[in-house]
Amino acid sequence: MCGRSSGVLQFIVSLFLTTVWLAPVALAGEPLLVKYIGNNTSINEDYYLALISAALKVTESTHGPFKLMYAQEQISSERKHDLLVLGDKVNVDRLVGFPTMNGARKGLIRVGVPILNGFMGYRILLIRNENQPLFSNIKSSDELRKLPMGFGKGWEGHVYKHNGFSVAEALTMPMLLKMLAGKRYYFVPLSAIEIDDHYEIDGALVRSLVPEKSLLIYMPLPVYFYVSPAAPELADRLTLGLNYLSASGLMGKIFTDHFGERLKRLHLADRQLIELSNPDDDGSLGVPDHRRLQLF
Repeated sequence: MCGRSSGVLQFIVSLFLTTVWLAPVALAGEPLLVKYIGNNTSINEDYYLALISAALKVTESTHGPFKLMYAQEQISSERKHDLLVLGDKVNVDRLVGFPTMNGARKGLIRVGVPILNGFMGYRILLIRNENQPLFSNIKSSDELRKLPMGFGKGWEGHVYKHNGFSVAEALTMPMLLKMLAGKRYYFVPLSAIEIDDHYEIDGALVRSLVPEKSLLIYMPLPVYFYVSPAAPELADRLTLGLNYLSASGLMGKIFTDHFGERLKRLHLADRQLIELSNPDDDGSLGVPDHRRLQLF
């Protein structure tokens, strides 16, 4: 962990000990094992790991030591879910979307503190650079939905379908990129915190695929940590720590440390905003405050 992140965590511990009272618990024994697997090489996990570590650090004086174990492994989301339910190889993960009764969240313990300030719902379009003039003239969702789009299988494609978009769902990110470069569709909407400036196909840089410059899609879309049912003490501790980080503003600081420069480059506040509805929206995020875009 870089020096800046270590300084943030030291500050968190100091502030927490002077402002928050927690019922004491026994500190003796083995450290709490926290097991996290990254299974998507296109996503940087540093923010999520820093947030987990910070939430556990601020509870360390009352709940004892912990050990955060991270591995990068190419496994399917379905297999990862099965492992998460068992809790032996992985016992915490982040999942996108509102909680539903079935699907990927069934049987897991949700830590009910959104962890991305709503920014997973802000989407930039990945396009072929030759089509930038076409997108620069689009001002509404009615105009945008006339163009077929690509999306990853198992992502929130149902939200776009609900809003009338024609969606082709590829199985993998490399396949998605190949189909976009091959003109099978016009765009792929990717989160503002995840979209990259450049992409590779089969190890070669593809300069024709670029982030679109004028549009910004928004949909209500939270991200939560989910914990294995075999580790309820981890869920309780993360809930306590994340609530403190959120209320104190420290979660926002960690977010800015990791994503601030990326979001500034995207000029989010200067884009034409297109809002979509999410059929899963339970109202828990409240009314979006797009003034937060001015911070970047």
